[in-house]
Amino acid sequence: MRARIAQELHVAMKTRNGSRVVALRSLAAALDNATAVPLPYRILPNEKHEVPRKALSLEDVRAVLLREIGERRDAVITLRAHGCFDEVAAVEAEIEVLEQYVDWS
Repeated sequence: MRARIAQELHVAMKTRNGSRVVALRSLAAALDNATAVPLPYRILPNEKHEVPRKALSLEDVRAVLLREIGERRDAVITLRAHGCFDEVAAVEAEIEVLEQYVDWS
């Protein structure tokens, strides 16, 4: 899934599709954050140590994706309440991009 997102992000950047670029970058970052594992407590701050990342199952990816969509839906409600209709349109465009991946994950 991460490879597909990277490929589609590249295409979106070339075509200058702003809402798609924002949504895909955000999704890629959320997936990367979801693979992070806690560091062992004995590592000193300046010490270099590689920790293996967690592998995400399809259910994990879907949960991250649905969380990202949910956060944007909450943002739309807040933005509408404040009368920020241009921002509402931008966030709704991001939601449309992310919803394309729900069936795929």
